[in-house]
Amino acid sequence: MNLINEKVKHGKWGIGVIIEPLEIHYITVEFECKTIKFQNPGAFENHITAEDTSLHEKLLLEIEDAKAAELAEALKLKILKDNEAFESKFGKDYNVKYLATNPVLTYQKVEELYEIKIKGFGKGINRAAGAIVLISSIDKKKDQFVYHDHWTLEGDYIYSGEGKSGDQKLTAGNLAIANAAIENKTIYLFVKFSPQEYNFQGVFDLASYTYDDEEGSDGKMRKEYKFRLKKVINADIL
Repeated sequence: MNLINEKVKHGKWGIGVIIEPLEIHYITVEFECKTIKFQNPGAFENHITAEDTSLHEKLLLEIEDAKAAELAEALKLKILKDNEAFESKFGKDYNVKYLATNPVLTYQKVEELYEIKIKGFGKGINRAAGAIVLISSIDKKKDQFVYHDHWTLEGDYIYSGEGKSGDQKLTAGNLAIANAAIENKTIYLFVKFSPQEYNFQGVFDLASYTYDDEEGSDGKMRKEYKFRLKKVINADIL
């Protein structure tokens, strides 16, 4: 905005005129007994007032727009840093870009919604009437999953069966996942960060499963079921 020759008022120095040179971030005002350089447009907020009322209002709007833009940029940088810090907790193979961070439920709310009882650290496979509620749990001390759960490059979810050591069996919860479609049960998936942070990931169908060699919690190799879950689009939490 061209401000040269515009008159301004100052509480101490009276009426002045904006003169050259006019810089991007500064303006020079010539008063009767002194010439002063002010920040532009910030000075119009606290130190000087344009004699033209409409011009002054435009300058104040310009200041507000600049502040809003600066705040938006700061927020954008904060979100990027927060995302980087969050994503650093996961290995490259986890494909964290697919992880939903909302909505977040407490374990009490999950129990209430599906009429289940989550025991201790959080039981992984929970069978309910017409539903199977799966919970992938983060070990906060190690910043990693208790099992080998992860998203695939295609956006499917690999969910490890229950049983931390020794060959897993296709019984109980593992069998319930395998038979979900036959028994007409809906599969709901949560990623748990704490008892108060159950991040809902959506409703899934079982696409397939494998029985792979994998290291158990005791450090010994064993057979582990890995269920490939495919997300159902536009599915509700219940």
